Amino acid sequence: MQRRVIWIAIVFTSVMFVYTCRLIYLQISPTTTMFQQHGSKYKYYDWRQGAVNQRMKKLMVDDGRGHFVDEHGLSITSQKYDTVAFFPVHAWKEIDATRFDQLATILDKSSDQLQEFVSVLESASFLEDKSREPIRLTEQQVHDIQALHLYGLEVVTYRDRYPEQYEQKHFIGAVAEYPEWADKVYSSEIKNLTNWSRDSKVGILGLEYSLDRYLHGLGPSYISYTLDGRYDLLSGIGMRRMESSNPYYPLTIVTTIDLDLQNKIERYLDEKHVTEGAIVLLDVTNGDVKAMVSRPQLLPGQLSMGNDSVLKNHALTAYSPGSIYKIVTAAAALEYGVVDEDEHFYCNGEYGRYGLSCWKKGGHGDQTLEEAFANSCNVVFATLSERLSANQLYETANALGVVQKVGWHQDKAKAPITSPIRLLAEEENGLVFHDLNTKDGGIIAQSSIGQRDVHLTPLQAANMVVTLLNHGRQYENRIVSQINYADGQVLAQLPVHLGHENKYNIHPATAEKILRYMQLVVQQGTGQSINQGQWHIAGKSGTAQLSGKQSGHNDQWFVGYGPTEQPQYALSVLVQDQSSGTRNQATQIFRGIMDIVAAHE
Repeated sequence: MQRRVIWIAIVFTSVMFVYTCRLIYLQISPTTTMFQQHGSKYKYYDWRQGAVNQRMKKLMVDDGRGHFVDEHGLSITSQKYDTVAFFPVHAWKEIDATRFDQLATILDKSSDQLQEFVSVLESASFLEDKSREPIRLTEQQVHDIQALHLYGLEVVTYRDRYPEQYEQKHFIGAVAEYPEWADKVYSSEIKNLTNWSRDSKVGILGLEYSLDRYLHGLGPSYISYTLDGRYDLLSGIGMRRMESSNPYYPLTIVTTIDLDLQNKIERYLDEKHVTEGAIVLLDVTNGDVKAMVSRPQLLPGQLSMGNDSVLKNHALTAYSPGSIYKIVTAAAALEYGVVDEDEHFYCNGEYGRYGLSCWKKGGHGDQTLEEAFANSCNVVFATLSERLSANQLYETANALGVVQKVGWHQDKAKAPITSPIRLLAEEENGLVFHDLNTKDGGIIAQSSIGQRDVHLTPLQAANMVVTLLNHGRQYENRIVSQINYADGQVLAQLPVHLGHENKYNIHPATAEKILRYMQLVVQQGTGQSINQGQWHIAGKSGTAQLSGKQSGHNDQWFVGYGPTEQPQYALSVLVQDQSSGTRNQATQIFRGIMDIVAAHE
């Protein structure tokens, strides 16, 4: 008997010794183990953290990504509010029915609905509203829930990146999980930084894309509970918030946008049933973007549909401009001295060459350049084009900013901006001629009235007016003015940039004449239907004929400025794919938006 007891004691002591040694080893050994996955890449697994994760239930309450505000500090993206998080704990099966009914009443749910929700919980989750967003709690609801002292739920502050009332905007763009793209673009960050992974959400459109490295942040914030084997709360630990302790992140991107004005213009376009097109509103003093709208509207769930018309920002896409391009042709004729302002032209409705004719049957008769501009006479502008070379038209277009990209950019890293930036990354170049050496009179004549090879973006069209209003000085268009740390300190200023170097700038005298011509358009020309309103305005209309599958349709334009007495804003309007022969809707919308802007001031 004694020998048996001794052997049992020896075996027991040996087992305990082995377990003790194992515990010592686990405490002092590295916490990560390398293993091979799928026969190729090696991965590291943190077994200690894995053991914790088995009993820890967590829920993301903030993605940690930077957010956008308008020029007045109003939030464009991201909104914080109180909501309630539920955890899959055993206590839900034992809760007092009366208190459970009280909770359901506070949350405006039936007891059956709430019971169904908690009974199927496998991980921490928010109670959602009809739009599948975490419900928003009032102060009274927060007080009443906390007064119940229930286990298994917690009132938390949640940051919603795209709140329900937020209407997605093309210039802001969108984020998505795109592992292949992350592997390609952010391989260095994924390799060297703990807050990056191939499954991180990355910007894929708009400013979300162009400022992605600044917006990414230090990683998400979570709330967590630690549970025991029965899915009950582990005593003494309770809820914890897991987040970065760095007070400088996430960053805030301060845009030049006036959010109230932006939203009013968006609603106005929708009221006018503009389903495809764009508007750009610029501050004439420095070219800053005050509003930018693209239609069709970008909606959640459409990011992977492959619908180019929905995904593309039409304000940054180059289209045939029609007669608004006569601004360039008139400026070129004045700059190169091929026309005298007192010269008279005669239009009988037909040019006689290149298949060109005037839009007005029977023509406009005898007129000066100023009158021909107001009447948008094709015959006169085709006549001027034959006095100009392709290169002269190109150089004038370049000086007016309708060839190169005009969005704010920085080509080289310059502290604290650590990499080149182009804010409006989707912006396209304009085009005058496919062949700058062409001497084909038909190509030059058709281009002089905004057809054939000519393309420009609504942003370039608005910036062309800003250039004229600044006597030939060209600006790059900012849509972001600075980047701030979370505590409000400035990380980086994005100063006003002058436009790229040109061979020459438009002379102030030429700019003043074109601006006067634009006033006459509204006073007695093709835009006189919008002569009455809150401001005196000036501009130029255009109609670009479409071809191919869109034959019989056209794109309608109007660009201009207001008020004429002391210009504050330049505006371009594009309404696309309209039936030929219909009234120029862009002209009417231009007046409507200018009235909105005037009332806003």
